Amino acid sequence: MFKKYFLNGLAAGSFSGLAAFFYYRIYVAALDISFSSIVSTASIFSASLFAGMLIALFCFGIDKLFKKDMTILTNLLLTGGTFVSLIIPFMISLPLDVDHPELFPGLVVPMQLFPVLGWFAFKPMFWN
Repeated sequence: MFKKYFLNGLAAGSFSGLAAFFYYRIYVAALDISFSSIVSTASIFSASLFAGMLIALFCFGIDKLFKKDMTILTNLLLTGGTFVSLIIPFMISLPLDVDHPELFPGLVVPMQLFPVLGWFAFKPMFWN
């Protein structure tokens, strides 16, 4: 049973890592800025994959706890948790040598939405 959760989390994490990487490249090129001292390609992919696996463990835990499929509850909790996590980039204090620190949340906030969007996008593939 955990195999479906694992594969869904892996697909969501991989997709979100790829989407976040492309978003990062577009954002940096469009605004002619660089956050390379803070955000790297490896950190983008690893954070996305970690988030996908965390979502898979969370959904597996909720379904095991209630002994049945709790899709509505897990979707509401995932969405709510994602919106609450959007506060985190605004709380990070960046190094003083970073140019345009006010643009950093605009880079990171959309990336935080990608793992949950990936989970929702790939869930029908693994659950039907």
